[in-house]
Amino acid sequence: MNNQNDTSSKDNILQTSFFQNELKHYGISGEGAGLIRNKDGVIVARVRRGEKTAVLKCFEKKEFCREIKNYEILQSCGVPTIAVLGKSDRSVLLEDISASDGYRLAEKQDLNDPAAVKAIAKWYKLLHTNGLEYVRKYGAGMYAEWDDFTVDRIEAVKERFGLAESKGLKIITGYFDIIRRKMDEAPMTLTYNDFYYTNMVVKKDLSEALMFDYNLLGKGCYASDVRNVTYWYSEENKKLFFSEYGKPDKELLFLDKISAPVITLCYAMKRNIFPNWAKEAIRDLDDISETTDFYKKLT
Repeated sequence: MNNQNDTSSKDNILQTSFFQNELKHYGISGEGAGLIRNKDGVIVARVRRGEKTAVLKCFEKKEFCREIKNYEILQSCGVPTIAVLGKSDRSVLLEDISASDGYRLAEKQDLNDPAAVKAIAKWYKLLHTNGLEYVRKYGAGMYAEWDDFTVDRIEAVKERFGLAESKGLKIITGYFDIIRRKMDEAPMTLTYNDFYYTNMVVKKDLSEALMFDYNLLGKGCYASDVRNVTYWYSEENKKLFFSEYGKPDKELLFLDKISAPVITLCYAMKRNIFPNWAKEAIRDLDDISETTDFYKKLT
């Protein structure tokens, strides 16, 4: 039944007045347009633009339109993005990487390629270095994952997932004030927050790499971003990443480690069904020990 509904949606979404109006904004007829993805009110389609193709990304939900602004933010910071060919209030027209001479969409094997690891480390280093000044000037009100680390949210997680007896959450609650103060003192920069190879573009010779899909771009601690990236790497490639990126601050890594399970479970609360990716967060809570030296250092 769900598959039939999905198919019906695919057949009709490109004919909706919303999508057709966005096509008209760019002077595109829509002839030959093909749906790439339609999920959560975000429509992505390949369209004809003169003799070439482009990718049109439309946002039915206004809150997702922040991605349009995020392209501008990154470009103003000198951080490479996919080329933006045009924009409206509800969509952005992008280069079609599948038709690029120099670039391609990343593949899973790129997670194991040393050249690709070093290339994406350079992009993240640029994002985090250049993003510091932007967040300092304009960061007020920006989306931040760490905003979910509150006493109320921790209590909600306990109740929703039956974690009242979680040793990790009890320890976090006991140290909450000092942890939260240290988090508030941490330097904030632009963070991507959504690493996976399916969101990555690489130069065909692997000399460059960059991320795309900026819906979750916000301000945060760089330690969260580098954890998201290096989670997918072997120990050898983690070392390679940091040899290019630089050595992260151990206290910031620790703050991220103890806050990440809570934040992950906050996302899980938005789902009707408990997602598999949240199970690891509960296991991570079990790994938090009160005897960890870092707790002593924080106080």
